[in-house]
Amino acid sequence: MGRIRVLAPEVRSKIAAGEVVSRPNSVIKELIENSLDAQARRIEIEIEDGGKKKCLVNDDGIGMSREDALLSIERYATSKITTIDDIENINTYGFRGEALASIAQVSVFELETSDDTQGTHIEIVGGELKGIHDSSRPIGTRVKVSTLFFNLPVRLKFLKSSEWERRLIIETVKVYALISPNVSFTLGESNRGILNLSSIDSIEKRIKILFPINITDYLKNIEFNLGPITFSGFFSQPDFFENHNLNYLYVNFRPVRYPRIYRTILGAYQYPKTPPAFLLNIIIDPKLVDVNIHPTKSEVRFKDERYVVDLLTQVIKESFFSKTVKADYGSVKMKEEESATELSAHYVQEQAFPYKTQETEKPAKESSEFWQLHNTYILAQTKSGMIIVDQHVASERIIYESIMSGKAHSQRLLFPITLDLAPEDYEIYKQTKELLEELGVEFKEFSSRTIVIDSLPTDVEVSREDLGGLFKEIGKLDKLMKEKGEIAKVIACHSAIKAGQKLTVIEMQSLIDRLFACENPYICPHGRPIVLKYTLEDLAHKFGR
Repeated sequence: MGRIRVLAPEVRSKIAAGEVVSRPNSVIKELIENSLDAQARRIEIEIEDGGKKKCLVNDDGIGMSREDALLSIERYATSKITTIDDIENINTYGFRGEALASIAQVSVFELETSDDTQGTHIEIVGGELKGIHDSSRPIGTRVKVSTLFFNLPVRLKFLKSSEWERRLIIETVKVYALISPNVSFTLGESNRGILNLSSIDSIEKRIKILFPINITDYLKNIEFNLGPITFSGFFSQPDFFENHNLNYLYVNFRPVRYPRIYRTILGAYQYPKTPPAFLLNIIIDPKLVDVNIHPTKSEVRFKDERYVVDLLTQVIKESFFSKTVKADYGSVKMKEEESATELSAHYVQEQAFPYKTQETEKPAKESSEFWQLHNTYILAQTKSGMIIVDQHVASERIIYESIMSGKAHSQRLLFPITLDLAPEDYEIYKQTKELLEELGVEFKEFSSRTIVIDSLPTDVEVSREDLGGLFKEIGKLDKLMKEKGEIAKVIACHSAIKAGQKLTVIEMQSLIDRLFACENPYICPHGRPIVLKYTLEDLAHKFGR
């Protein structure tokens, strides 16, 4: 007898069920999606023991007839598609016809539904039909799933604590509540309310209910449409540095995981240490996206991924990182008769990326006011409060962008810098010499690992001591040594104004002026924040006013 055999139907069904249902929150996910597809406007969820003992979802949707209810628990039975071509035009959450059948295979399952003409109550235990009864429930559907995985101990042992599973369920409910603000959601466990979200008229209001003000105050609405693609959502401002868990991605209102899109968003923000907060819904012609990647339907693929990625990058950069209006800090005093279209020198510009139609400030008579704290941080007054600028990383950002933009043409040094390199540093020099010359660093070579630097990028001012560890730092890049941008970061760091370096008022003015002319004045090339902003309201709150 051969070693290969066909699996028994009950084994196949349990394996297939494990692909769709991995833990209690995946049960809740599938049932919520069914409710939304059924046009529900109220979804009530109850759980016990983190969903391990009970997951119940009750809705006021259109319900099902008895015939449809019996078909719904059969594998690959669905009302969403008819032919293979329909997969290219999916406008519903469900379409594979697997969810209810899979859940019923691995639980004690009850389905109660009514289409307002006939009520049906179905009982299934471990995939085996136990009873069909009449029901007097109102229109809608109620699904109760008890003792999940009672007949699949291999899966059961991988479940975590009730608290862990509960947190996953709460997050799942939030995911759908955010994108469906017109639907009310309630979630409770053992007669204890966890979430109670009434229906409202906008995603923005739902976000403000679910997230604290220190996050929502930094969000900006973005709406952009081009042909078959629309980007709709909310993104945090570049000066946002709060810890958060607001990062939701939807495609045609379907919550998905799409690592490349997430990396694109981080890249547009230039990979800050604190990732941006966002809720993004990409609305696209269903023919241009494949939603049939995985049984859980949580992954999709765009047919022209590069186009979507490039367009999203442009939208974010245009929204947050367009060039700023440059404030004039040139004169210490201003005349009363100066034009009202000039920017005030008394205030650091309030918004780093103003709209093109934004009106400029009325000139102030007073001189600019800057203060240096411990020769490291620059304090400057704004119209609504104050900002604190880290002078080192501000200088680093200015130099980095100057180098990368190609504006940093080489400047010949009056006194060339001679470096005697250790063998390992000399090897790094040889590997990166061409890239360094592209960035504006020019060399002359002598024997015995001695080099002379006679030109540097225009904005770079360094001493021999500053350059002493340059090649060691470049060596730490390892495989990234061939990346021009990474080497530019090292040069910028070594040549930037140092912490502890005393600056004159004019130097502080010039630094902040040039900083806010950068593409991204809020984040240094390594992802650290440059500017901290405090409004008068923030300060009043700190003082208990």
